[in-house]
Amino acid sequence: MTTIDINQLSTEQLEAALAQKRESERITRENQRKSYESLKVETIEDLAPMADEISLSLMRFRDKAFSQLGTLYSLLQDYSKRHADGKGNFKIENNDFKILFKRQGKGTFDERSEQAEKHIIDFLNTRYDGDLDTKDLIMSLMERKKGDLDINMIQKLYNMEDRFNDDNWREGIKLLKESYSFNHSKDYISFFKKGRNNQWQGINLNFSNI
Repeated sequence: MTTIDINQLSTEQLEAALAQKRESERITRENQRKSYESLKVETIEDLAPMADEISLSLMRFRDKAFSQLGTLYSLLQDYSKRHADGKGNFKIENNDFKILFKRQGKGTFDERSEQAEKHIIDFLNTRYDGDLDTKDLIMSLMERKKGDLDINMIQKLYNMEDRFNDDNWREGIKLLKESYSFNHSKDYISFFKKGRNNQWQGINLNFSNI
């Protein structure tokens, strides 16, 4: 490479060299700008419609998933006492996939539950007056936490509804059912597939923002 001593160049030569350098830099920047703008247009035209289609597909899938699982949940309510009050989650699976359905909300018992408790206590005092273990067991299912009954515990009483032929017992269970309401807020669905070592791996779907 030949080294030029700028001290030996005339002013005109220096100005010409500087102008040539500036022009070279301008051409380089212009080529970079064109490359950037070309890739920008290509990127938008390539990715944005694809993102839009994926979003629409995810929305359609979400609607289909909630519709089918909601119908399945309703059918489950028809014959399952555990889900009859609108409370409870379930899962379905085969050898390769698993789906979890979660219903979020808050269940409450109104003032009729207090009358229900009195009927059940009358039943216990009449039927199991000398059987403290049975009385304690049933009363423990009606234990209140922060003033509220636990629907999961009360459902165990529902399962015994037909076990005793007693007016107070039947009236107590009836009032418990009538006093309960479930304030539904939102449903959630999670999908899983079998991975290595037969471990369930989550399928990454985010419905929360669509």
